[in-house]
Amino acid sequence: MTTTREITETDTRATRLQALEAQICQARDDLAYAAANADIGYALSATEQLATLLQHTLQELNCLAGEVSPR
Repeated sequence: MTTTREITETDTRATRLQALEAQICQARDDLAYAAANADIGYALSATEQLATLLQHTLQELNCLAGEVSPR
């Protein structure tokens, strides 16, 4: 028997948060690589990417908080 279930906004948000987590881990690894190789340009690029990803994560978490906490 196959069951179906509706994909909710929370499910979609969880998927986006998982993707952001993976991207943040990659940016962290990029920063470690840049530090190990004393590559300032690469470090700046990775830092900028990390800042953007963290901003998106905060936005997603803010939306999630609004969904689960009635005002």
